[in-house]
Amino acid sequence: MTVYLKNGFLKQQAVSATSSTRPVKLLVVNLMPNKLETERQFVHLFSHLSLDVEVTFLRMASHHSKHTSETALQSAYAVLDDVYDQHFDGMVVTGAPVEQIQFEDVDYWPEFKALLDWRNKHVQQSILECWAAQAGIYADFGINKRVIPSKLFGVYRCEINARTALTAGFKQLSMPQSRHATLENISDPRLNVLASDPEAGPVVLASEVTHSTYISGHPEYETQTLNNEFHRDQEKGLPIQLPVNYFSQAKPTNTWQDDSFHLYDNWIHSLRVKVR
Repeated sequence: MTVYLKNGFLKQQAVSATSSTRPVKLLVVNLMPNKLETERQFVHLFSHLSLDVEVTFLRMASHHSKHTSETALQSAYAVLDDVYDQHFDGMVVTGAPVEQIQFEDVDYWPEFKALLDWRNKHVQQSILECWAAQAGIYADFGINKRVIPSKLFGVYRCEINARTALTAGFKQLSMPQSRHATLENISDPRLNVLASDPEAGPVVLASEVTHSTYISGHPEYETQTLNNEFHRDQEKGLPIQLPVNYFSQAKPTNTWQDDSFHLYDNWIHSLRVKVR
């Protein structure tokens, strides 16, 4: 379906609305260093949903990017104050490469917590991915992450642990993982583990209390993303292994895309009752 961009670096590529039905109103909080790449990944993902969506991109006002000029960010992205009085059907918060830092030491941690507080009254449902999932679970439930000795890196096929509207139609769920931390021993009754893998741990968790879904991976990743990350880490001299379950005959193979479309489409349809 159609993605209508309210702002962002790709706004000039947006298509004018023609549908008589109001699109699902989404807020995407982009915490990744390469804003344009992540923006493109999510726009591509949203374009394969069966409902039209209207997307507003948000940045952390308290963080100064090393990869994108502040002037360009201020022009392309909103901050929380800009949307404070608005309401959104859904919110997506991306990952960020800060997993090896204590949450409280992340420069925008107070602003992140303020975003979660604001979410409670202004957003119907939220998805938090990768670091944002770990941070959200810590802020919402006090459950801390565990930094792991080596990077969890590759594509993992998860078992479905609970049948909900989000997991409808899945037998298993494939998803890219690229992280230095994990969650363990999730026993809080307010959290429901929907999908998990013996090595990757809990991958999809949900809470009716916070109206949020916490996803430990990156369903938005494109075919070459893990390959690009592998070569980037190699060039930096960082310890990195080949991403598992990713290469076929020495070529990157995208085995997760259909599952990503399905997962987000299930989520977007769970918002329809409020959209109508």
